[in-house]
Amino acid sequence: LSLLCFFDATNALVPQPQVKVKAQRNINNNHHQPTNQIKEASATSLLSRRDALLRYAFLLTPIITTTSVLQPTPPANALEACRPNAHNCIRTTWIAPSSVTSPFEAANTIRDVLNSYPQKGQAGVDCSGWKIVEDELGTEAGSSSSSNTIKLEYKSCVGPAALAINLGQPFIDDLKLELGKDDAKGSITVEVKSSSRMGSGDLFVNRKRLIYLGGQLKE
Repeated sequence: LSLLCFFDATNALVPQPQVKVKAQRNINNNHHQPTNQIKEASATSLLSRRDALLRYAFLLTPIITTTSVLQPTPPANALEACRPNAHNCIRTTWIAPSSVTSPFEAANTIRDVLNSYPQKGQAGVDCSGWKIVEDELGTEAGSSSSSNTIKLEYKSCVGPAALAINLGQPFIDDLKLELGKDDAKGSITVEVKSSSRMGSGDLFVNRKRLIYLGGQLKE
């Protein structure tokens, strides 16, 4: 519809040859035509062109406005999703039991569980250790950080894949947890993302890590 309106407006801006010929004949046939009539005809033509431009601009205005309104706004402090069809990343949500109502208590529990993870790994994964990279979970009762997140790095065992494609160095995985709250249900939530930096697959390393940590939280 907007294209049709554009062409209609454009045609209105272009003087038609027939009009020119007819106007020329009228001028040639009547040498005594007053000059002010010719000026009025020119002014009328300019007004018609201006009206066509105004109509075209008016038709475009709703389209531009609608496009700007529909732009998505990402939520603040939300963990990013895994890439589509990724086989080396897990994104999930843990929900605290109803008995846990204090964010401070939840933050301390999460930190304790993370610190209890074996430095030599478990279930054949993370044999080369781990470390906390950034800790922004609340450190005092009633306090809250800007993001309420904690980030960790885990180093893989040095197996054939690491020897072949990573110069014998362990692969590094990233774990990020974000503490939040479900206002509708009143429960405390933990957004979780565990991902590998290299490779298209992870040999279930991220899954084994989260199963272990999730089991420790349930206890």
